[in-house]
Amino acid sequence: MHSNTPNFIIAGVMKGGTTAAAFNLNQHHDIFCLTQYWKQRVLNDEDYNYVAQTGSWAGSMKSPGNKEMDYFNLTTNYDLTNSFDIYKTFFPRQLKAIGESSPNYFPLDENSNGGAATRIASDLPDAKVIILLRDPINRAYSHWNHIDSKLPDWGSTYHGLTFDTAVRNYPEGNIIKRSKYLANLTSWVTAIGSDKVYVALQESLAADPLTEFNKICVFLDVDPFFEDHTFKKVFAGDYNSVLDSSTVDYLKPIFASDVNGIKDLYPHLDYSLWNDYS
Repeated sequence: MHSNTPNFIIAGVMKGGTTAAAFNLNQHHDIFCLTQYWKQRVLNDEDYNYVAQTGSWAGSMKSPGNKEMDYFNLTTNYDLTNSFDIYKTFFPRQLKAIGESSPNYFPLDENSNGGAATRIASDLPDAKVIILLRDPINRAYSHWNHIDSKLPDWGSTYHGLTFDTAVRNYPEGNIIKRSKYLANLTSWVTAIGSDKVYVALQESLAADPLTEFNKICVFLDVDPFFEDHTFKKVFAGDYNSVLDSSTVDYLKPIFASDVNGIKDLYPHLDYSLWNDYS
């Protein structure tokens, strides 16, 4: 397979529609965005010695079970010998826009993920960055629901807890922290440049995918999707519980200042499908 250098990155946020964005952008004739399917194809290619070259990878980079790379955020991966050359082998298609979607890149305030923005700016100086935001409370609830239903090791702190208990007992935990966007977003814009960072809302992409994905096409300098293109909902499903209104009321003041800061930075976005944080 060929090796190519990415020129765009979907950097976040977790539970913000990054998988749906990767899948749907990958349907465009001028866009290659790494999906689980293509990741598996690269790992299974006979010319790619997976065991020899990736035996020391950490996080999602060693897993064929998802689309994510965890390359720029994890020092363990980034510092391996020839790691960037190996990273580029995950992009075998030479199209106008080539990229990947790894939401663990976004939280620069986490010690284990702190280097992604500066590393991307250094190694991919011409790359554009897409950041998808979601209503903070709904994102946090989706985060908890993933842990509650799948019981991943990385979420063991929250195993067996209701959403209400999780957010009240762990106000500094990742379920809440990853829904506070402002500081990280500001750091991304500083590192990459405001002209190369595109921010959109998950709710808008879901409500009017043709319009919103075509805005991303403009950003990536590719032709728009055809008017009759069908966009797929990915990982959109029902939860096993209902978000309690008292928990929503508890969380609103926690996120209010952060949301107001986001609105000041990006007043043109449609926040009508978010909770009211005023």
